[in-house]
Amino acid sequence: MPYCPKCGKETTPDAKFCVNCGATLGTVMPAAGAPDIAPTQSGWAPPFPLSDLGARMVAGLVDYIIIGIIGVVLFFVAFAPFFAVRSSMWMTGGPMIVPSISTIWGWGWFGGLFLLEFLLWLIYFTYFEGSSGQTIGKRLMHIKVVKENGAKCDYGSALVRNLVRIIDHLPTLYILGIILIAVTDKKQRLGDMLAKTLVVKA
Repeated sequence: MPYCPKCGKETTPDAKFCVNCGATLGTVMPAAGAPDIAPTQSGWAPPFPLSDLGARMVAGLVDYIIIGIIGVVLFFVAFAPFFAVRSSMWMTGGPMIVPSISTIWGWGWFGGLFLLEFLLWLIYFTYFEGSSGQTIGKRLMHIKVVKENGAKCDYGSALVRNLVRIIDHLPTLYILGIILIAVTDKKQRLGDMLAKTLVVKA
């Protein structure tokens, strides 16, 4: 099925101009070797073949492992002086009288690690999806994020879809997002719906 190269809307094979954006088309033909994309039950045809749920889950797992490793390394590098001071106090038998160190060693370290992981997660997904449509995990699984009309995903859309990822994680383990991807025609979680993005095969 041919599409306008400018706006991504479906066109007829003999169209000279796109009825949506007015771009000059000439004779528009599908790309050589492009798969025949069947319309969904609602009659909507995606600009590219949609990614399956399994590929998205594996890509996400790879990305979370990468973010987790980076986050732990950065956390211990940032708080190494505090750990060193506390270790020195313990070895010399000195009193543990520094509240900030005690807090970090207790619940404070967990909160700091969580905040760092959240910021890394948001920056990581927004940057890679906004710049190329592909995180490292998505690149390995040969899938990418695009706009609903087939255009490149921009940073604004990437930010929206990843902020809403917090809701898609509810109640736990991404259950809401998985259900929405499985039951919607466009295989969109809530973040995709609000950002008007799709995850397609690259």
